[in-house]
Amino acid sequence: MLRIATLLLLCSLPALGNELFIGTVSRHGTQLVLTRCDVAKNRYLLVDAEGNPQPVLPGLLNAGLDPQRPTYLALFAKYDARHGRDYLIVSAVKHLEQGRSCHLPD
Repeated sequence: MLRIATLLLLCSLPALGNELFIGTVSRHGTQLVLTRCDVAKNRYLLVDAEGNPQPVLPGLLNAGLDPQRPTYLALFAKYDARHGRDYLIVSAVKHLEQGRSCHLPD
């Protein structure tokens, strides 16, 4: 039991103050959008956290996302709303898997 608690703590360290968001990611030009795995399929524009020593989005943009296949993404981020749009300020990626979806119709 102590091992599990320690593992959970270590997994959350890079994301202190953030939440875990899970969904599928799609590329729209130079922008990335996460469609959350919830009934409403909420959509969020992804942006890097300011001052992040290892920006996340350049790596995702260069990951070769295939628009014909879903790409599962789990990331640590903070929610923000700007100009009537929903954003996730990304601090770290936990998991990326091409060809996998978490949405029921897929």
